[in-house]
Amino acid sequence: MHNLFYTTAEQIKGDRIIIAKKELHHVKNVLRIKKDDIVFLTDGAGNRYQTEVINLEKDKLTGRILVKEYIKKANQINLELAFVPLKGSRNEMLIEKCTELGVSRFRPFISKHAVIKQLNKKRIERFQRVALSAMLQSKQYYLPEFMVFENIDALLRNCISFDLIMLADQQGESKIPDCGSNILFIVGPEGGFDKLELQLFINEGVKLISLGANRLRSETAAITGLVKISMKYGVM
Repeated sequence: MHNLFYTTAEQIKGDRIIIAKKELHHVKNVLRIKKDDIVFLTDGAGNRYQTEVINLEKDKLTGRILVKEYIKKANQINLELAFVPLKGSRNEMLIEKCTELGVSRFRPFISKHAVIKQLNKKRIERFQRVALSAMLQSKQYYLPEFMVFENIDALLRNCISFDLIMLADQQGESKIPDCGSNILFIVGPEGGFDKLELQLFINEGVKLISLGANRLRSETAAITGLVKISMKYGVM
């Protein structure tokens, strides 16, 4: 299996492609890639570039694109995750594992019991770096997007495109509905949603889904729910 690296669209000019910064360090110092070697890159938009290294400098690698391929998404469904930001590194675990499971977009939002009350640019950039690393590690070609919402109302106002929205809740049904192709899965904070918040979701037609008898941490609930949905829809 080949290693996969990331490049932005701005770093592609004709049949030339550039690797720089963090990716360059990994190519040069970890894998010891040298001139005439073949590397594979993606722009995170479904394209894979088989590239021959033609020049290796201190601050950049230049390659010649030999083959450009468009890789279709493996999932037959679009699966997105809305979550309330967690404390410390647990956000990173959630984003990493859910990216590996094929989430196309993360929708972090703030609820009453959220530990983190505001998502600044620096934190979102960190989330994006984690998703990028997980995409490359799992050899996928689509970089998850991030849409940030200040509260539940804002989240729900931007959910009209989904044909199925589910929320993890112990009081919900255990069976996953099979009526969706554009799906949003929602997990709450450690303290859960309060009654008014939960009713707000229910009023908007969100289906409550139980993940079992045990009370799960938010990141565990996210992973468990996505696996359960993926198995229901035959994408695992």
